[in-house]
Amino acid sequence: MSEPQHVSFEAGLARLEAIAERLGQAELSVEVTIALLREGKGLEQALRAYLETAESDLQEIEAGRGLMEFVIDRPSDGPALTT
Repeated sequence: MSEPQHVSFEAGLARLEAIAERLGQAELSVEVTIALLREGKGLEQALRAYLETAESDLQEIEAGRGLMEFVIDRPSDGPALTT
């Protein structure tokens, strides 16, 4: 197994699109086709895992977990409101 390649989501998606386009354009040798399919499948799996993690993060945020905490300071120099 080879060393994992590091790529941004955007670059990975662009490369996957380029692979799909190349596979659909011309007659390729079996070796080139297999190499492109290996690369494409690897990118697909990595991109899918990235999106699943992002979806999980968004669900956590929507549920109110893992949020940054804030405390709003009350003005101390104004008169107190009474009703």
